Amino acid sequence: MESNDPMQMLLDLSSRMHAANIHHEVTKYRDDGVSIIATVPGERWEIDILGDGQIVVEVFKAQGDCRGKEALDELFARHSEET
Repeated sequence: MESNDPMQMLLDLSSRMHAANIHHEVTKYRDDGVSIIATVPGERWEIDILGDGQIVVEVFKAQGDCRGKEALDELFARHSEET
């Protein structure tokens, strides 16, 4: 990525992921940038391209502990506003 233009950086990175067959989506979580969420086996990457050209990368790795459907109730209880 040679460009300092955030839009060109986004396009270049998306093209690079596409060429590498890495599943990714462009989304917006922050007021000051755009995010690419990439999914590879055992990992999720959150890549933020900020308006000033800065790139911030977070990598989330699977813990390797697969659980059954009983985990769904626990996850919803922890992360939902359902009453």
